[in-house]
Amino acid sequence: MRKSTTNMLSGSIFKGLLAMSIPIMIMNVAQTLFNIMDMTALKWFSNDRAVGAVGACGMLITLFTSLLIGISAGANVVVAKRLGAGNKALANKAVMTSILLAITGGLILMAVGVTFSEKFLRMTNCPHDLLRDATVYFKIYFYGIPLMMMYNFCAAILRATGDTKRPMYYLLLGGVIKVVFTVIFVSQLDMTVEGVALSTIIANLVSSFLAFRALLKNKNTFSFEFKKLRFSARELKEILFIGVPAGLQSSLYSLANVVITTAVNGFGADATTGISIANQFDGILYQISYAPALAVTPYVAQNICAKNIQRVKQVVWNAIMITALFGGTFGAFSAIFSRQLSSIMSSTPAVIEYSRQKMIIISSTYFICGINEVMCGTLRGMGKPIIPTIATLVYMCILRFIWVYVIFPLFPNLTFLYLVWPIGWILSIITLFITYIPAISKLKKVV
Repeated sequence: MRKSTTNMLSGSIFKGLLAMSIPIMIMNVAQTLFNIMDMTALKWFSNDRAVGAVGACGMLITLFTSLLIGISAGANVVVAKRLGAGNKALANKAVMTSILLAITGGLILMAVGVTFSEKFLRMTNCPHDLLRDATVYFKIYFYGIPLMMMYNFCAAILRATGDTKRPMYYLLLGGVIKVVFTVIFVSQLDMTVEGVALSTIIANLVSSFLAFRALLKNKNTFSFEFKKLRFSARELKEILFIGVPAGLQSSLYSLANVVITTAVNGFGADATTGISIANQFDGILYQISYAPALAVTPYVAQNICAKNIQRVKQVVWNAIMITALFGGTFGAFSAIFSRQLSSIMSSTPAVIEYSRQKMIIISSTYFICGINEVMCGTLRGMGKPIIPTIATLVYMCILRFIWVYVIFPLFPNLTFLYLVWPIGWILSIITLFITYIPAISKLKKVV
């Protein structure tokens, strides 16, 4: 076993989860920080409108990429199950199928995004004075989507082996390259949003190449062979069974956020820019809180296949503990220093206040979201991906639609609007626990 991998079937669970979660936290937080640096560069060398244009695309981009990234979670679970059962031949088939999914899905998503960029932005009520730059950014960004998908699927496969460090290194290197090119494009070549989009494509090219190369060299757990690169019907079915609900869950989550963003956009360009800034910092907290969920999924999948049910229960409680500790601590910090953090990307008082308004409510409660994600990841690892999707549909989508279009007009205040986040998370956690407790008890009896 490589030094960079974690043995998920034995040893300290807390240390093992930390060993997997912390690289994921660092990797994803760094990616968000690189995005903040992009927007800061736009502030320094351009204007707040360019910042708002990039931010206006954020929720939409997440909406469209969530489905395929969610399917990579299916690849993660299936590869982890094959490895937990000690079946290298089936693990190889799962890897080949996953890579083909990344390529095919990335190309389809690129075509959709490039073709309908302006139409999608108009549907979100994007302010007119931001629309042109937002469309340019959106279109160029989507030309690099296949590279992003390749990285995410390769990283998911590596995580299934217990290796979270190398995906972190590759993303960090790509992020540094992204920031360097952003500064060059924006400050030296007089580009604005197009410079940020192009630097993102270059970063994804580097990260995806390195992650794919790691798969080619990983001979201990599976063997990647180009001549065997084809879909396996059995593996494809299982990946999609787990991955599509996970992707739909993320997409529904993003769709609901787009609805809320649309409501905020109605308050004008300052509000759009403000929520865009807040989303960057909330994104950091989400990644911190979400990391244990990404670690818990292969942990649960491997131990269920190895029939270590008692260990599965310990994994879940340890993951919740880690999420509450990290998410709660950093969330409090973000809420307390929301004004100073918002000022990094804007000097406009109205924009800063709109940003703070969201951060104070959401940042301080994001650890609740993390616990919800841990339970979703647990059920996916147990082979039960449908309930998390239903919970997301009801509490993160339908509830938010009702809140925005029925309740919010009665109390048209953004502080009230943002309360729907923690309320939905709490209701979802209750539903997921109601599903998890009898499911784990049944598995224990079978073993």
